[in-house]
Amino acid sequence: MTKDHAKTRVTLVGAGINTILSMAKITAGLMLASPALVADGVHSLSDLVSDVLVFWALRHSALAPDENHPYGHGRFETLATLALAAILALTGLGIAWDAAVRLLSGTDSAPGVWALAVIAVSILAKEALYHYTRAVGERTGSRMIIANAWHHRTDALSSVVALIGVGAAQLGFGWGDPVAAIIIAAMLGRVAWEFGKGAVDELVDTQAPDGLRADLQDSLNRTPGVEGLRDLRMRQHGARAVADVSVMVDPHITVTEGHRIAEAARSDALDRIDALEDIIIHVEPAGHFDGFGATEAPLRGEIEGLILTLAQAHPMVANVARVQLGYFEDGLHIEVLARLDPQADHTATEADLTETLRQTLPELRALSLHRQAGLQG
Repeated sequence: MTKDHAKTRVTLVGAGINTILSMAKITAGLMLASPALVADGVHSLSDLVSDVLVFWALRHSALAPDENHPYGHGRFETLATLALAAILALTGLGIAWDAAVRLLSGTDSAPGVWALAVIAVSILAKEALYHYTRAVGERTGSRMIIANAWHHRTDALSSVVALIGVGAAQLGFGWGDPVAAIIIAAMLGRVAWEFGKGAVDELVDTQAPDGLRADLQDSLNRTPGVEGLRDLRMRQHGARAVADVSVMVDPHITVTEGHRIAEAARSDALDRIDALEDIIIHVEPAGHFDGFGATEAPLRGEIEGLILTLAQAHPMVANVARVQLGYFEDGLHIEVLARLDPQADHTATEADLTETLRQTLPELRALSLHRQAGLQG
């Protein structure tokens, strides 16, 4: 069974159970004059609404990236989690208000004994549903499914409170029923805060948990060729996380080798960390990622013509095949591949070119001249 299928199945099972329980508890609460049981039934009804939201989010979050959503649809789960939190909070406020009015007005009553039986069945059903839903949520890595599981758990706990309240009313403490309803409302508010805050943190791109970042750091640092990391950022994107980071590599290697190291680091991280959906890696030279070489040195277009002109003006240089620029903290390190005169003294020619270029290019710190093999004229 795929993860998406498992999440859909547990949501539909929860919706079916919540439909039965909410109708049973609200009906029994009205017939038996129990505000706590009605409140508990409304809580189950909010669970049903949450199941509908979760099912909607699952259908959308599973869609592949498209033109309007290039990063995928994972945050549909986040929106659904935030909506669940809002439903819980509003449900809790409504229950607390009704119970407070009853308590202050002195409208106390003792529900019928059948209310206890309805509540007991609800506790067993919702606790079983909680364990089933949470197991699926943890197996699939879905915060939304785990949030829905806790929604089921709060319903089971609220039923326990309702059981105590109704039991107290049966023993002659009529205030027990509305007080139980207020306690249930407070429980709803606490859960709403926890999951609402998590959803908001994700929507505003709050940094991912330290443990997940540490796992990613460890994975990237294991890659051969990676000499360090900089600016590691992670954020939740639905059930999984996305990251971007700069990896430090030897500044003397080629661009293609740096790219190969980055791709190896990316592939290894995605294989090792199941919670990671994607990672963008920027390659930077170790020890030279800022300062003169990174931000102040002239670009190739500004100096290549000068280098070519001065190099090819040397009597021992027949033609320049390639100029390679190295940008370092202490200045420019230039490598020149050229076709030289057969009688040229390589060392002397290199020294002459270095001196000539430094007169007009003071940023030059080192120049290496390479003879183009097999093309001496």
